[in-house]
Amino acid sequence: MHLLRCLAAASALVALAACSNPAPPSGQVATLSTPEAPGAPGAGKTTTAAPSAEPDSGRPRERLDMSNDDLDALNAPYAACLTQNGSPKGRKVISGSGSGQPAPAPVPGETDQQAEERAEAACLSKHPLPPWELDSSNPHAADFVHAVVQCLRGKGVRYVDEEPPQGDRMGFSLGGPQNDAPSISKGMDLAPVCEKEVAAKGIGK
Repeated sequence: MHLLRCLAAASALVALAACSNPAPPSGQVATLSTPEAPGAPGAGKTTTAAPSAEPDSGRPRERLDMSNDDLDALNAPYAACLTQNGSPKGRKVISGSGSGQPAPAPVPGETDQQAEERAEAACLSKHPLPPWELDSSNPHAADFVHAVVQCLRGKGVRYVDEEPPQGDRMGFSLGGPQNDAPSISKGMDLAPVCEKEVAAKGIGK
């Protein structure tokens, strides 16, 4: 399930991102993407992405209405680029896949962190941007996050808080200091609903 659908030992961060993510190690905060909620009309169906009018520097951009399949397709070129450029994560995936594809050889003297940073820099143009409503470069993104948090509270999510930007994403956390399970579960279920309700009002544009 995409990152925005994971629980973490710390508060679950709804930075609402895009790439398939396993459950994070204990002590890390889970970021969330914003595909269709499971069971929602259209969930799991791939739709054709309309060109975005928002600034993107030539990079692909997520949309709030994207399904998991949409996000997988959007991120596939970036993931392939990382692998081709020697990302340590990519080497591990290839070497354990049984595909017969040779793993890129590591650069002599380069640490895994350096290799990862080099691959990410080489593939930046393929790295999808967050939805414009959650893009930290959007002057109205904070208004959008605030409205989503208020919507979630109005729907009964007890512990939900706005968070500072993380990289290029705005977000919010669920669960509070005690990682309240009902708040995390209910918040993740209702986040896509609230995002769409707020977006329909034109907030965050």
